[in-house]
Amino acid sequence: MKNLSPHALIGLSIVLAVAIFSLAILLSANGRYFFNNQKSDISVTGSASKNFTSDLVVWHGEFLKHHMDLKEAYALMKEDKETIREFLTSKGIAESDFTFLSIEIDKKYKTKNHFNSEGDLVDRENVFDGYELTQQVSVKSDDVNLIFKVSNEVTELIEKDVYIKSFSPKYYYTKLGELKIEMIQLAAEDGLLRGRTAVEGGDGGLGDLLETSIGVFQILGENSNESFSWGGTLNTDHKNKTAYVNVKQRYEIK
Repeated sequence: MKNLSPHALIGLSIVLAVAIFSLAILLSANGRYFFNNQKSDISVTGSASKNFTSDLVVWHGEFLKHHMDLKEAYALMKEDKETIREFLTSKGIAESDFTFLSIEIDKKYKTKNHFNSEGDLVDRENVFDGYELTQQVSVKSDDVNLIFKVSNEVTELIEKDVYIKSFSPKYYYTKLGELKIEMIQLAAEDGLLRGRTAVEGGDGGLGDLLETSIGVFQILGENSNESFSWGGTLNTDHKNKTAYVNVKQRYEIK
């Protein structure tokens, strides 16, 4: 064979390279790439949800008195405080489960209008209208049902001239840490099952776990219409709740 010129050698090299590349494409028809030494992987998201019931409740009530004389207002507040204490204990709440917060004192003023003889407004002045004292009672208990019941019955104190406002109870779960660990495990197992099902359905095999990350927890009221939030949600308005979590995983494909 005659010696090929440099230009001919370059042309022959290009032809051979195109032929080899075309062969590689044909061999990849079954999903395996001839020149790909990198291992394939699959990303999946596992999820878990669980219903649970709160085991701790916190409730606040607020009562007030108004009087022109501060000492008299304070004396009336002490009487109301004792009436509330007797009411709570009579309902079965232990004294160790409730506390009275400090009294807040506010000076009240009212606007007095001054008119001339023709009935025209000529001046306004703020006139002292006495002292308003407010105090809160806070109840914290593991008897969730009892506190819910009492929070609705506390207005009975109005009949005893105790003007008290009842706030909605707040519900918590003291074993939230253990619940989160359990749910992470369930979500990870769900992700593993999803990945294995997808890969084995394509005649492959699931390899080692390459990467994993845990999403934020979403704790919503059970059967509520609340939405997930980017930073996570912690519902305290419902006694019965549902917790959600996602776990993202990336597996090697054998």
